[in-house]
Amino acid sequence: MQDRPMETRKYFLDWLRVAAFGLLILFHVGMLYVSWQYPLRSPRPYPAIEPLMNAVSAWRLALLFLISGAASCYLISRLGPDAFALDRLRRLLPVIVTGMYVVIPPQTYIVLVSRGATHMGFPAFWWTQYLRANQTLVRPYHMTMPTWDHLWFLVYLLIYTLVAATTVSIARRMGARTMPRVPLAFLILGPPVWLVFTNLLILTKAPITDALVNDWGGHLKWVGMFVTGLLAARQDRFWAALETHWGKLSAVAAVLLLVQLNVNDPAWSVVSGVYAWAAICALCGFAKTFLNHPSLLLSHLTEAVLPVYVLHQPVLFVAAYWLFPLGLPVPVEALLLAAATGLGSFAIYEGLIRPFPFSRFLFGLKPKTREGGYERGATAH
Repeated sequence: MQDRPMETRKYFLDWLRVAAFGLLILFHVGMLYVSWQYPLRSPRPYPAIEPLMNAVSAWRLALLFLISGAASCYLISRLGPDAFALDRLRRLLPVIVTGMYVVIPPQTYIVLVSRGATHMGFPAFWWTQYLRANQTLVRPYHMTMPTWDHLWFLVYLLIYTLVAATTVSIARRMGARTMPRVPLAFLILGPPVWLVFTNLLILTKAPITDALVNDWGGHLKWVGMFVTGLLAARQDRFWAALETHWGKLSAVAAVLLLVQLNVNDPAWSVVSGVYAWAAICALCGFAKTFLNHPSLLLSHLTEAVLPVYVLHQPVLFVAAYWLFPLGLPVPVEALLLAAATGLGSFAIYEGLIRPFPFSRFLFGLKPKTREGGYERGATAH
């Protein structure tokens, strides 16, 4: 099975990835102020933003899994399935371990200190409690340590990509020569049906847990989007249709959003699934129309996305711990938290990760080239 290389890189998907992870920072700032479950909460909630949060949460993760599936198709075509699997292990496994044992412990510590569960210093907590998996402090809060927490996305992605690589490798050994091509109507109409089905399953039978082994509703939903990306990656007619009709798709998404904001479950789960797909298609069509071009900025941001994603939530929690007691107006506080999280994470990447080979390895980045630059490619897929 020797797929021909993809003729042109879909730069608009890279721009969407960068934007989606940037939006994630704003989303997690918002999580401090809403009534939903989150490890750290502001002493001054602001539930008025919940409709906006719902509007984003319906599609943001589905979009990321779709893009990851498309990127995987690109990399399997370029590297071959076996080399792709080794590359995913080399890139994602170190960053997951680094995140669990180095990056996330300060976040867990802040949560426990804010709840009055411990008064020991961080080095003592990290050494005597976190690394030794002593659950005494976290058990009352239904937490665990060590934990991958917000890095569940990388854990799931690693598993999905390894399964995809194995499937393609087996297919090639059985004589298949190309990735399967599906009808355009299936790519357009199949995903919203799948999102509606999985939303209803999650609502009634299998709630999302992000816990890997007990998250069948989540797996079905995210695998569906990942496979959609795999199948759509090389279907130029699909992307062309989104480019042509992104305006109409945006209008449809807007109408569905208005409906979603005014209904309850189970109708909400149905409308949300269709709205999510309309929004994803509109965003992809818009990006393909206006952002399908390379740039030095895009190359830099594409590499920075993975480390910044890993770092952002611990940085947010530390910033919130120091800002909350100041009692600033909520809009000012939220803006400062967003700025501190984004700029702080990016500064750590620029100063402590990007320049050094070992830290690049720990955070899933490609090594420097012999000429002193950096390898280019799908650095953060």
